[in-house]
Amino acid sequence: MTIEHADTREFQQKSLELISSLVSLSSSAFFLVDPGMQHKGAVLYNLAADAEKAYASEYGALDPLHPERFANSDEVLVTLDSRIAPHHLKQTLYYQNFMVPFNHRYVVDMFFRREGQIIAGLSIMREESLGNFRADELDLLRKVQPFLEYALNAVYLPRRESERQDLAAKYELTERELDVLELVLRGSSNKAIATDLALGEATVKTHLIRIFRKTEVKKRSELVAKVLLDLNG
Repeated sequence: MTIEHADTREFQQKSLELISSLVSLSSSAFFLVDPGMQHKGAVLYNLAADAEKAYASEYGALDPLHPERFANSDEVLVTLDSRIAPHHLKQTLYYQNFMVPFNHRYVVDMFFRREGQIIAGLSIMREESLGNFRADELDLLRKVQPFLEYALNAVYLPRRESERQDLAAKYELTERELDVLELVLRGSSNKAIATDLALGEATVKTHLIRIFRKTEVKKRSELVAKVLLDLNG
């Protein structure tokens, strides 16, 4: 197993598949939340990667369901229409410039916490034609949330965090360098890494140069081989 958080990403993917089997949806996203309350490590279902990049770089701050707005609450499931009246929503830049282009109208966000702090979220989106989420569907999602939260905290995140800490200590890697390294180990291109982390490609290249220097390698294949040996040795 690798720091690439295959365990975590697989859990995110399986969670999205589970949710899609329980309620009708157009698209969904399972994202981790960093200490600064920003999205990271998103896994998407039927949603363009550009949507996550646009959200992270520009529109997240406008989102009525942004995790930061719920940092001091204990809510685990929130609908967009419960936070803002539909006629007000449709007047916002968030709706006009983000929701409409990516074809979603109704949204439910599920939050996962550790010791009271939001560590991840799952967004479930519907286009206009599918209609709003019914009360029975929301009740079902509330019943699923505790199981997903427990599994995330007890099984998947601890392994990833332990591996990140080990590599950070050995090579003095920063948090962002670890993010880039995870995606390199997954086989992502510089362009894909830039999209996933909402960075410019030039910034990704700078991080890679620093990672190569700290790990004393000259190319990606050497980096992957060395890190895998560290983790599996």
